[in-house]
Amino acid sequence: MRVLVAFVAAAALVLLAACDGQPRAEPPARASQGTTVEQPTVQPSPTLALAATATPSTVSLARQCANGIAVPDPQQNAGLVQDCAVLLAIRDTLAGTAPLNWSSNRPIAKWWGVRLGGRWSVGPPDRVTDLVMTNFRLTGLIPAEVAQLTELRTLDLSTNQLKGWIPPELGRLVHLEEIYLASNRLIGPIPRELGSLASLEILDLRHNQLVDRIPSELGELTRLRWLSLWNNQLREAIPSQLGALNRLRWLSLGENRLTGEIPSTLSTLTNLEGLFLNDNQLTGEIPSWLGTLANLAQLELQGNRLVGRIPSDLGMLASLTVLDIESNQLTGSIPPELTALTSLEWVSLANNQLTGVIPPDSGRLTNLIVLDLSGNQLNGVIPQALSRLTNLEYFNLEDNQLTGSIPPALSALTKLEELDLSDNQLTGEIPPELGELTNLTYLDLEGNQITGEIPSRLGALSSLQLLDLDFNQLSGRIPRELGRLTRLQWLALSSNELTGSIPPELGSLANLEWLSLWNNQLTGAIPISLSALTNLMVLDLGQNHLTGEIPPELSALVNLETLDLSVNRLTGEIPAELGVLRSLKTLDLSDNRLTGTVPYSINRLFHLDHLYVTGNQLQD
Repeated sequence: MRVLVAFVAAAALVLLAACDGQPRAEPPARASQGTTVEQPTVQPSPTLALAATATPSTVSLARQCANGIAVPDPQQNAGLVQDCAVLLAIRDTLAGTAPLNWSSNRPIAKWWGVRLGGRWSVGPPDRVTDLVMTNFRLTGLIPAEVAQLTELRTLDLSTNQLKGWIPPELGRLVHLEEIYLASNRLIGPIPRELGSLASLEILDLRHNQLVDRIPSELGELTRLRWLSLWNNQLREAIPSQLGALNRLRWLSLGENRLTGEIPSTLSTLTNLEGLFLNDNQLTGEIPSWLGTLANLAQLELQGNRLVGRIPSDLGMLASLTVLDIESNQLTGSIPPELTALTSLEWVSLANNQLTGVIPPDSGRLTNLIVLDLSGNQLNGVIPQALSRLTNLEYFNLEDNQLTGSIPPALSALTKLEELDLSDNQLTGEIPPELGELTNLTYLDLEGNQITGEIPSRLGALSSLQLLDLDFNQLSGRIPRELGRLTRLQWLALSSNELTGSIPPELGSLANLEWLSLWNNQLTGAIPISLSALTNLMVLDLGQNHLTGEIPPELSALVNLETLDLSVNRLTGEIPAELGVLRSLKTLDLSDNRLTGTVPYSINRLFHLDHLYVTGNQLQD
């Protein structure tokens, strides 16, 4: 489970009209209001104003725009006539296969995605100040001629299917304040000419296929508040010049191929609230100066090659809500100073090489929703104080070296949805109190040294979808109360010391896809009720002491891919009905006491890769 950090723009986006799926004719205003050109003393003819520099086709389009329909009072709005002609010229190139209602026979104020600045009745003439065309299904290219919209403040072409390169000519739009080109199919390098946009405050190019280095010229955008280049194919080092962006609040460079160390010049970005350098190839240590960025609320450095210790200076980031530094090569202990960050909601230190104990004061982090310390070398016991984290929804200590018993006090974590304590060295019994965690969907205690019986109170976990108790030392019977877990999709009790028969009540688990009871000491017959588990893909009852015949009713398990009944004491013949299990890939009936022959119907199992029937009394 991950918490996605959503980018929320300061202004409203153009939506699709609910009535017919088309964009609204008059989109809501964005934050950028635009300015209008100064009104000349003598207004020339709109077509003559373009004639000196425009191509014949542009002049023709200008004449169309001056028809009194597209642009009211064209003699007084020559600039808007020019903008109208530019938009008509680029329409088909930009739209590709998408419909656009841009036409000289429709007022430009009603063109989809086009917003004007100024007023008709008072003040200077209107100009096109905003192109807001998010999610318009555009499939074309970004035309270089967009740069002729000289009063443009906002360019939003995000969430389309635009192809090709970002035109360097955009660098001429000196009034541009916001660029949103995210979630397209743009390729090529980021034009260094964008560094000329002195008014730019937001640059969002995330989720494209942009390549090459990040232009150092972006460091000249001193008014920039938001820079997102996330999820491209950018490479080389992070430019030190980005440290000049002292108004920056959001820097997102994650999911690229960036290398080198985190530049020390970023220490000057004291207004930074979000720093995302995740999933690159960054090396070196986590800089201690990050602790001086007092406004930082989200810090994501996961998925790099960072080494060394976690700096204790991070404990000074009082506003921090997200700390994700998982999947690096960090060593040493978890700094106790982190427990002072009481605003934290998400902490993931997983998949490093951290040692030592879980800080006892971690119970101070009462706002935590996610705590993931899995995949390290942590030792010691699970602190009782963690029971104070009553907002916790995801708790993962998997694959460490933790010892001691599972604290019954964890039952206080009533919002918990996922609890993973697998692959440790935990001992003692499963606390029956865990049955009070009624929001739990995932409980994994696999790979420990837990003893005792499976508590019947686990049958109260009505939301549970996965229960994995494999590879422990559990004994006693399988509680029939587990048959109440009607949402369960995965039940794994393998490699324990369970005895008794398989409860027929398990046949009530209609959503079950995986049932593994392998390597126990179960006795009795295979319950016919298991044939009701029609979503089952894996049924593994091997290495037990089961007796009786293989129920032919198992042929109802039409989604079954693996059936393992090996190393039991089953008798009788192999049911010919198994030949209808067309999804079956593995059938293991070896080492039983089966007689007769292998039914011919088994030959019709065309997906069967593995068939094991040795160690029986079958005839050739």
